[in-house]
Formats: sequence, C-alpha cells, structure tokens
Amino acid sequence: MSFPKIRDITFNILKTCGISSPPVDLGPILKHFNATVIISGHIEESALLRAKKGWRIKVNRQLREERRSFRIAHEIGHIYWSTPDHHLGDPKLGVKLEKYCSKFASLLLCPHQWFVQDAQEADYDLFALKKVYTNVSHEVLAFRLSHLTSMVVTIYDNGKLYRRFSSPGQGHPSQRQKPEQEVYEAVDLYGDYRELKGEINWNGIERTVQVRGYPVFSGNYRRVILLTKPVVSVTLDESEFEEDMPYPFPEY
Repeated sequence: MSFPKIRDITFNILKTCGISSPPVDLGPILKHFNATVIISGHIEESALLRAKKGWRIKVNRQLREERRSFRIAHEIGHIYWSTPDHHLGDPKLGVKLEKYCSKFASLLLCPHQWFVQDAQEADYDLFALKKVYTNVSHEVLAFRLSHLTSMVVTIYDNGKLYRRFSSPGQGHPSQRQKPEQEVYEAVDLYGDYRELKGEINWNGIERTVQVRGYPVFSGNYRRVILLTKPVVSVTLDESEFEEDMPYPFPEY
C-alpha cells in the first residue's frame, strides 16, 4: 500500500476525530476505534486483543514515551485493517501488514500534510520540531526531514555509529567528513547543540554544507544526531512520494 494511500487514510482519521494540530492526542482516536490501553509489565512491547466491546491494546510500561505512542498507533493500524472494507483490494496486505502498520503509526503521529509545512517554518531544525511533535522521537523526525529536503543524517548511539543515510536518491559519503567530525566531537563532549559550515566531498562534488549537531541524552540513552544539509538547499519533489516511502520507518 503506497505512501499516499496511508497518508490519506491517517489524515482522514485525524479529521474524523477532530484533531487538527500536533502533538496528536491518541485518546480521541482510541475512542473512535473503541479501544483501551492497558499498561503491562508482562509483554515485550505491545499486543492487540479482542474485547467484548471493542479492543484492548497492551503496551509495556518500560517503553520510552515516544516508543509507547508508536506501538499504540501501530496497533490502531491493525484495528483499522481488521475491517475488510479497508483492504482496498491490496493483494500484499497479508504479508506486509506489519510494515503497513508501522507506516500508519508514523503518519498518524506525524502527518505529512502538517509536517511539510511545519518543517519549512522551523527551518528544518530538529529541536524546534521536537517541541511541536512531542510524542515523536528525534530519530523519526530526522528521518522524515530527509524526505523533505536534501540532507545526510548521521546517528551515533553511545559513541558508536548507529545509522547514516541520505535523502532518497542523493547518496552520501560513507564516512563522516571533517566538519561533521568536528561537530560530533563538540556535541559529544559538551552535550549541547553545535553547528558549523564547511566543505565536504559529496558524490565526487565539493559542496558547502551546514552541519547541525543535536545531543539527545536521557539517562543511559545517549545519542548524537547530525544533519548535514547543503547551504544551497534542494527541496524534494512531492512526486517522490507517489510510489512509496522506504521501510523501515524508525520506530522510537
């Protein structure tokens, strides 16, 4: 099921539930689907159960807030597609349902129709967007930003490279470049936001970029996210979404 279809499905659910701005309150959506959430310590992450009058979503109490919201939204996706009328004749629904529900969750919590405007108004700043989309993780927001404007996203988890990817079709240097290294070291050492302009070799071309470094530290959760963006920015064509967005979506 394509990105546009799931995008429109989730946006229509938000409109039906009277939700018009972030952060998305899952309460009215749960009520709409006659579902209740049970916080449990005896489940790995989440599970969906039939109830006499609707549904029960069990979710592990130890999950981080963003992860818990994602898992609840993911299970709401399962509820939505439990109705045959919602299958839209998709022959792949059965084997790809988990992936569809993950896309459903990401787009329910961070609707493309809002995010494309909010990101531009925030100048694609990760911390500014996190203040608006409070129940979506920094990682997911970075991933979604990479589908709006040309950039390289680099994520370090406790000092080790966790993910490095670019906007669709853009490619990127496999190793962090000098300005990225300098920003990473400063953020990791001092634990505060840093930015720097510099030159990097990007696909054989010397480009002037702005590197923004964001510390995401909370207890044992210690991540540094780098956004490397050309100074002459390139907004991605909306038609890029007409086929599909790649999976997996970051889920926490």
